[in-house]
Amino acid sequence: MNVLKLIVPAGLALSALVGSAQAQMPESYTTFEKYGVCGSIDDSCYNDWTGISHENGEPYKVLIYHYAAPGLAAHDNQLAGVAALTELFEAQGYEVTSSNDPEFFENARNIRGNDAVVFFSTTRETLTDLGKHQLMLYVRGGGGFVGVHNVMGTSYSWTWFEGLVGGQLFNHGPRQEAEIVVHSETDPSVAHLETGTRFIEEEWYNVYPDPRRLSDIRVLVSVNEDTMESQSSTHPGMGEGHPVTWCHYYDGGRAWTTTLGHSHEILEDDNFLLHVLGGVDGVMGKAPFCQE
Repeated sequence: MNVLKLIVPAGLALSALVGSAQAQMPESYTTFEKYGVCGSIDDSCYNDWTGISHENGEPYKVLIYHYAAPGLAAHDNQLAGVAALTELFEAQGYEVTSSNDPEFFENARNIRGNDAVVFFSTTRETLTDLGKHQLMLYVRGGGGFVGVHNVMGTSYSWTWFEGLVGGQLFNHGPRQEAEIVVHSETDPSVAHLETGTRFIEEEWYNVYPDPRRLSDIRVLVSVNEDTMESQSSTHPGMGEGHPVTWCHYYDGGRAWTTTLGHSHEILEDDNFLLHVLGGVDGVMGKAPFCQE
């Protein structure tokens, strides 16, 4: 494979190239064209191979993973977020396991059997090569994946993971309050939300590549940039329809991602908690997934 090296002249910020890079990208492309795996907004790319059944009342199982790579500070609300989500899921009768140990992820017995795997603000290189393999096997067998907030700042060099979560964090502006726009009338993760709902102390990530360019991904929530007080000092923003939450079937599994979840305050916001719960229920197959 030929590798294209980008050489930035001295004094020119990489961010200055973002606009032209965006303009040169195709208006849209499929997941297969971009990442070489099956992607869809219907179940045509789903593999029902988990072998998990709840016919006899077996509880749903959720794994929350929250590792930050060495030398990097975890998000301030990470442990509080794990606790809040654990309480939320256990209130539904789900069995919850949490881990911040990459070796835990290397053992397939720890991964398979979970109805959903949630990455909560993981940071940079969070999995070993074997751990990456186990996650891929889990998803390809029909596993459910939910990524929250700094999952977008995870495994920048792993292309398959970029496709799973729908892009990568480029940067963000100051924490601020803004209004969302809801783009689905029926998806369970947004059923309680409405256009104009506000979230405070959020970072409103600028994501690259833009998930909206994937023709087989569904944006569920965007942020109205007109309600933001300021943007990043370098990135111009993502414009109308700035994506916040999206979903798709990916390489055999279901994936739901939200960039919300930065602050302690949001962990006390039922709108956020129910949003994540709806995403988890969808990827588990307990509720309809990725609805229009």
